Amino acid sequence: MNKNPNPERCASNSPPAERFENELIKYKQKITNILESFTDAFFEVNLNWEVTFWNKECERLLSKSREEIIGKNLWDQYTKAKSLKFFSEYQRAMQENIAVRFQEYWPGKRIWVEVSAFPSGEGLSVYFKDITEWKRMNRELKKEKKRYYDLFNQSPLPQWVYDFNTLAILQVNDAAIKQYGYSRKEFMKMTLNDNRPQEQISKLADIVSKKIIKGQFNSSIVQHRKKNGEIIFVQVDGNPIMFDHKNARLVIVVDQTEQVNAEIELARSEQRFKSLVQDGSDLIGILDNQGNYKYVSPTTAPILGIEASDFIGKNAFDFIHPEDKSSIQLEFDRLRNDKQVKLPPFRFKNKYGEYRWIETIITNMLDDPSIEGIVSNSRDITERIEHETKTQELLDRFSIVSKATSDAIWDWDITTGKIQWNQAIKSVFGYSDTCYNIEWWEKQIHPDDLVNVQTEFSNLIENTNSKLQLKYRFRCADGSYKCVLDRSFILFGQDHQPIRMIGSLQDITTQNEHLKAIQNQNARLHEISHMQAHDVRAPLARIIGLVNLLDDRVSKETLTAVISHLTSSTYELDEVLRKIINKSS
Repeated sequence: MNKNPNPERCASNSPPAERFENELIKYKQKITNILESFTDAFFEVNLNWEVTFWNKECERLLSKSREEIIGKNLWDQYTKAKSLKFFSEYQRAMQENIAVRFQEYWPGKRIWVEVSAFPSGEGLSVYFKDITEWKRMNRELKKEKKRYYDLFNQSPLPQWVYDFNTLAILQVNDAAIKQYGYSRKEFMKMTLNDNRPQEQISKLADIVSKKIIKGQFNSSIVQHRKKNGEIIFVQVDGNPIMFDHKNARLVIVVDQTEQVNAEIELARSEQRFKSLVQDGSDLIGILDNQGNYKYVSPTTAPILGIEASDFIGKNAFDFIHPEDKSSIQLEFDRLRNDKQVKLPPFRFKNKYGEYRWIETIITNMLDDPSIEGIVSNSRDITERIEHETKTQELLDRFSIVSKATSDAIWDWDITTGKIQWNQAIKSVFGYSDTCYNIEWWEKQIHPDDLVNVQTEFSNLIENTNSKLQLKYRFRCADGSYKCVLDRSFILFGQDHQPIRMIGSLQDITTQNEHLKAIQNQNARLHEISHMQAHDVRAPLARIIGLVNLLDDRVSKETLTAVISHLTSSTYELDEVLRKIINKSS
């Protein structure tokens, strides 16, 4: 007898039920080993949400051993999960018999998990894994992408990305859109050929084929064409990048038009400077560090009445008004640290002892061997200062008047759109602030009046008229409307463009109501007059006629009839008189 029988042979001799049970145990153990080997957490629940399987990764991630949870209700063990996707998605998978996949944050462990759940016949099978680090890296990646996109899009220099193989533009920044005039949508339909003059396309092909070495930086000076047809010279610096899985290049464009034209300008600069100094309207001088004149342009003679040679060796501060001298001295001293200083307007004495207002920019060029001095560039602004002074006086008077009147005075700065009101906007119309914009004003105008008001304002500006008077309804803070009389005038700049508009809103609601009352009263009086002329005359005429019939010769029957008619006519006359009395009251 064989003392070591073959186990498989012995198993084959076992009864069928026992063999099946052994195979089932082996299969379950095999499945368990597979599930335990998963790097993902895995668990199963039955239809009553009782946990039937819980692998080691579940124990680690959810901090609960299988002995603690097998056979227990999942939601009783994790009550906080009911308010999260875990509960709603597991329920949906179970009820609709579908697989679900989602991501959710588990506050108990402060981790993000990615979950896959699917019905398994007798319950639900769930896989999940910790994706916290992936989430963090993804957030960082998005931040980096945004940071680099912002660097690209907010760069003051035009930039774009193009496909190296097709030359199609793949991305463009705001600076390029602003400089070239094409919209982003237009740029994205273009190739590099589309923003070059026709005669430069062959040069582009030569650059791409010969000068651009794949994977390396390159730089070239070329001509570009803007949308408006303007041709500019630019320096294009390019670097290779991968963009949307395409072999691409990022280029930075620097406008070199001025530099390319520098040689031409250099040849003309001497003549232009001479014309500017001798024939221009500016007063140009060169001073030493103490303010003594070393050079003065000939334009001083027609402007100040003083020959240029008379300034040489004299100090500029001797010509400045005493009240302005100290402040200008402080500004002049700033040149020790600043290269250029713009002086506030000050008064400068001319040949006749009169003071002219001038504005001046001084530049420290003491270290320039060709100048060795402080360059002053001045302009006579006396007329402008006088105009501003008169305007300010008008505005000051306007301010005083606005405080003394019950009208709502408004001052609209057309360049900024801001409207400043006096206190009547609060006391008359109930608003809490005194500063609004033009959009707010238009919203307060009654919708039925708005088009007419806008049309009148447009006609005023178009025809450069100065005054306007309008009646319209203006909404109060409580939502009610008041009838207003708006009287305004407009100020135009030197270019005939409107810069300011000032006016007043007068509440004429009570006047309108009185006018309507008078009109209604006149209508009633007219109706009473009509009744007196027609309705009273008819019965009165009948009564007079009937009275004339009464004499001694009438029969009794006739007398009875006349009395009856008199009675009815009297009542009719009485009714008419009552109506007149009612109308009068």
